[in-house]
Amino acid sequence: MKNKKKFGIVDRDVIQDPSLSTTSKAVYSCLATFANSKRTCFPSITTIAELLGVNRRTVERAIKELSEKNYVHKNGNLFTIK
Repeated sequence: MKNKKKFGIVDRDVIQDPSLSTTSKAVYSCLATFANSKRTCFPSITTIAELLGVNRRTVERAIKELSEKNYVHKNGNLFTIK
């Protein structure tokens, strides 16, 4: 079986936003690795926290920050990223 590389496309505006925390940029990047061609995904908060080595509350705060800046929209378990 061939080892298939996975990657995510991160919006430059997110990376270059000086008002956005480093943690929020990492959470956005993590979401991007799960996103499909429609820029939607549904990883759990626990999965994101485990992948980034942070606690759930840290991820929740980052998602709130990203949502306030309209980089991420969360609807139930579904995320839509810019």
